[in-house]
Amino acid sequence: MTKCPYCNHQPSESARFCENCGAILQRNDPAYQLAYAHRLEMEGRFGEAITEYEKLIEKGAMREQLPALRKHLGNLHFRMGHLRRAKEHMRAACEMEPGNAALWHDLGVVEYHGAEFDDAIAAFQEALVRDADLLLAYFWLGNALYHRGRNDEAIEAFGELLDRYPNFMVGHFHLGVIHARRGNVEEAESHFRKILQKNPEAAAAQFYVTPEAS
Repeated sequence: MTKCPYCNHQPSESARFCENCGAILQRNDPAYQLAYAHRLEMEGRFGEAITEYEKLIEKGAMREQLPALRKHLGNLHFRMGHLRRAKEHMRAACEMEPGNAALWHDLGVVEYHGAEFDDAIAAFQEALVRDADLLLAYFWLGNALYHRGRNDEAIEAFGELLDRYPNFMVGHFHLGVIHARRGNVEEAESHFRKILQKNPEAAAAQFYVTPEAS
């Protein structure tokens, strides 16, 4: 018999419920199917998980479940390198639950990796309208703006990130690189030195910093 999709316990052959956690063990029950899909995803069996999530949608999953199902499908396709399919599912999730900042962030990440930087910028901005403290949305927004040559806006985005999360060292690095490439040596070095204070062995930051006078 299949293991319990919730706790991975091996139930007895005749069991209708898991003896360990009480979960329903009927394969045609949506709760079972959803838990089974989650387990496949956690085990790294992405293709099988996608099939199970798609079955739930085809069978008419409850409306409130659909954004989460689309998010799972989008993230799985993204991890498998299927950017077009990932975007379709993430876009659908955003349309179903437009107030969810995390969904807009995930859509933006997919679009960023597909080099659709203008769409990614719009998605990250939508995310930040809904949650002004979403750390990674500032990070990805700054990168997308940089790739579009909108450096002043990129500096502003990374600045917002570091105002809220001053110890986010990757943000310091990216902001330092932008300043360095614009010839703003002092501004660049201030960010790289903050990285070196945390990690003196950071070779990438060392590359941009001139030795201090002894």
